[in-house]
Amino acid sequence: MSTLKGVIFSLRDVVVKSGKMDAAIFEEFKRLVLWLVANGLRPVFVGNNSWTITSTDGTKTPFQDFVAANIGEFDWFMADSSPMPYKPQKASMEYVLNQFGWEKHEAVYVGNTETDMRTARNGGLLFLNALWHGEASDYGFKFDSPKDIARFIDCFYIGIHGWFWALEDEDLRVYSLAPFSTMSEKYKDAHGFSYHARNTAKSGGGDPVFWGRLLASSVYSSGLAEDISFVTSYPGHSTASAEPSVNKALTIFADCMQAKFVPDLLVRYATAQKSQNARIAGKAVGVKNQIDTIHLNPAPLKSKKGDRYKSPPLKKGKTVLIVDDFCTQGNSFEAARAYISATGANALCLSWLKTINTDYAAVKPMVSVENPYVPNTIEDEPVKEVYRFSSHVANPAATSDLNVVFQKYYHWDWP
Repeated sequence: MSTLKGVIFSLRDVVVKSGKMDAAIFEEFKRLVLWLVANGLRPVFVGNNSWTITSTDGTKTPFQDFVAANIGEFDWFMADSSPMPYKPQKASMEYVLNQFGWEKHEAVYVGNTETDMRTARNGGLLFLNALWHGEASDYGFKFDSPKDIARFIDCFYIGIHGWFWALEDEDLRVYSLAPFSTMSEKYKDAHGFSYHARNTAKSGGGDPVFWGRLLASSVYSSGLAEDISFVTSYPGHSTASAEPSVNKALTIFADCMQAKFVPDLLVRYATAQKSQNARIAGKAVGVKNQIDTIHLNPAPLKSKKGDRYKSPPLKKGKTVLIVDDFCTQGNSFEAARAYISATGANALCLSWLKTINTDYAAVKPMVSVENPYVPNTIEDEPVKEVYRFSSHVANPAATSDLNVVFQKYYHWDWP
């Protein structure tokens, strides 16, 4: 997972409000910019037109000079006086990124206006919607203050250094942020955030904003976002299960990445036996339990307005990000992969947490699903290849990283 290198700021309604200066907000914005510099991140300012600021005596000063005098010298790209193409063209952010040799996922865009939204989206940049001067666009992850953006970057970028668990083997790609453990002494640092995650996912408590932003920023900073065409959540075990708590955050993330969030892509048409209940009863529940109770929706939701696809959207060359709360043996992911692969599309699997000391059982060869848009029943539990839990712990430090972030996030303040 790469390190964030730069933060690109629009001017209008971010630094100032329609040419008017709010001294208190400007001071906190200054604090944000200097905090970024102190943490090794590069602030960059972009706009379509060069600005001037008028003092009380009528003196006009180029806005770039005003910022230099009051905050410091930074990189500026104004389309009317530099080779940067005008926003919101895709080429405008491509130009800026190329000046520093940055990949898309190594920078984020802070803006507020509709033009800012389209600039970030066209450029494939995660959009941080600055609301401290008011809301101009109902888009992106929303932040009420410069301090809130500093907290987001500190916790979800500076504080997180890679996937805890990662399995990559040809078309099999599975990732988890951290371990799930509420009792193990070895993973004692995981107890607090594991309880919190379980409460968020299963009980309607916790904090879906925290987990949603953490998931989205992790996928974005890893570079995986550039491969994603669709995003969906894996459904609960029951036909009556509530909508997954992080769906709102995943919708925002998909919009930013020019992907589509399709909440009902995977249909739970029959209740599946819960693995935990089966284990308590001394029974084994495998992939068949999931394959026999889901199928793909041929006409999933296409937009927030309720429009639906007129024909199935999955096909060869498309990639679906499947998000589930906890990964144990991988039964849910393997069932989803069976249906998605039947369309010719690829699957990318992401869980919040990976159950410790439990191996992943991948279906090999993949089950053949004749028609993925109707219920299917397979005769026997499919053949699997086991991937050892310990062999795919990619970043053992992720446990302590997330523990520190989890504690810091709710008490964050300027250093």
